[in-house]
Amino acid sequence: MENYSTCKYPLHTLFFEVTSRCNALCDHCGSRCNASKKDELSPETFKKVLDDVAKNFGTKTIMLNITGGEPLMRKDLFEITGYADSLGFKWGLVTNGMLITDDVIRKMKETHMSTITISLDGMKKTHEEFRHVPGSFDKIISAIEKLKKSNFIEHIQVTFIATKNNIYELPEVYRLLSMLEIDSLRISGVDPIGRAKDNEDLMLNQEDYFFLFDFMKKHSTSPLPVVWSCTHYFGNTESSLDPTGKKFACYTGIHIASVLSNGDIFGCPNIPRRKELIQGNVLKDDFCQVWKNNFEFYRNPNRTRAKQCEDCEYWDYCKGDSFHTFDFETNIPQFCYKEIFSRKIYPVNSEDVTYDSIIASLVQKNGTMKHLTIRPSKFEPQKTVIFTPQATKDLINIFHYGEYHPSNLYEQQAALIGNNFNGISLVKYVIPAILYNRAGNMATMDDFCLSQIMDEVSIINENISKSDHIYQDSYGDVSFLGFAHSHPGNTDFRFSINDTKNHKDFVKRFGDFLSIILNPQKEKIVCFSGTDCVQSKLILLSK
Repeated sequence: MENYSTCKYPLHTLFFEVTSRCNALCDHCGSRCNASKKDELSPETFKKVLDDVAKNFGTKTIMLNITGGEPLMRKDLFEITGYADSLGFKWGLVTNGMLITDDVIRKMKETHMSTITISLDGMKKTHEEFRHVPGSFDKIISAIEKLKKSNFIEHIQVTFIATKNNIYELPEVYRLLSMLEIDSLRISGVDPIGRAKDNEDLMLNQEDYFFLFDFMKKHSTSPLPVVWSCTHYFGNTESSLDPTGKKFACYTGIHIASVLSNGDIFGCPNIPRRKELIQGNVLKDDFCQVWKNNFEFYRNPNRTRAKQCEDCEYWDYCKGDSFHTFDFETNIPQFCYKEIFSRKIYPVNSEDVTYDSIIASLVQKNGTMKHLTIRPSKFEPQKTVIFTPQATKDLINIFHYGEYHPSNLYEQQAALIGNNFNGISLVKYVIPAILYNRAGNMATMDDFCLSQIMDEVSIINENISKSDHIYQDSYGDVSFLGFAHSHPGNTDFRFSINDTKNHKDFVKRFGDFLSIILNPQKEKIVCFSGTDCVQSKLILLSK
């Protein structure tokens, strides 16, 4: 074996696409998986490649990944992996998980499988519609439970392909996988390759990606690690990482190669299967010689440089983005950070905002929500006040709603911050308000207390663009909307004369104004608004 450690392009990852057959018909499939068994290589051919690699490159620094199609469609799969194990290769399996049985697990253990990657793309209904295999969800969960119980695998990973149809089920999927105690969750956005090109409605937009980045940030220190796939450039520079927590690099043909099911020597199995990208075929060529002497196009630093990239400030970090989404027909990247993420989202016209559009936007960010609705019983309210789930959570926490907490047995007050639209107030932030005097049935504040709230509004507006995506929208800057204050314990639950006077004073200063009173211990709450201090419809959303 030659001194491979000094090789300029050492092979780190070798994919064996052992079959293009599959028992699913996934909407996003990059290779479309429509081959027949006759197109597959024999075990002896794969063994020959393994001998070649072991002799020339060694086995210690190369990870062998078995993929497809669905690899478990091959009855002789473990003849191949057993031979790889005998040579000293570490190997892992990429599978949809539907064909994992007790006998398969026994063979995995016998051939010392070290890692497994299983696909799960949503909860039961969504996953099965995406993969077009009824009953598959329960089989996958059962397989993961059995693999965990078998306790021989170094790393069990689940991959989640985020699409327009499943992205907001991700938190629920995460909770399920946390209970299953897998080792990592790998997320990838759907890309316009293979069958996904026929399903463009699955593609993600800027807002969807920000949701994913926010999700990853939120779980960066959680017991179940969340990792991002090697897909695209998302904005890293020489001094900073991108929102996924890493710097972008596409190593196909540089440190990654594959042997396809027909014997073609190739880069990453996800890239377009174009004739000029095929570097040889193991049925007639020596794999190691092809790796050392070919792959020139892959290793050209300008391999994906399009006309639009010539003067781009991100070129040094992006390099034309990922090889697998480059359009070789038009010579342009199908995914471009500059086009997707450099566009500013302009605030919508408040007159165009409706109740339905607000709820739709909140559902898109939060998924299905619970709600507590309080409305007048004797008249149709002129005003609707909606709390986002985050604002509802803050309201409950500040006032210790539903508890006899030491601090909430005296009056409390909190500022309501958000946006006003035509007949609708959207409360997005609930901020504790300073009170310089308070008791069980009394509280006082002054202009200093109010100035602190206005400062907080300014701080929020300055930092919204840097915040988690859940707080970002196209509604523009937020403003001070009103107060929530408590009448705790056995205090009369009604708007007092002083409350009404204060409300009308605030209307003169701020225009339309919200006044909410609540009794935390008795779990009562009501909202008033407008010059005449009339009860409004109040909707408290929660997850």
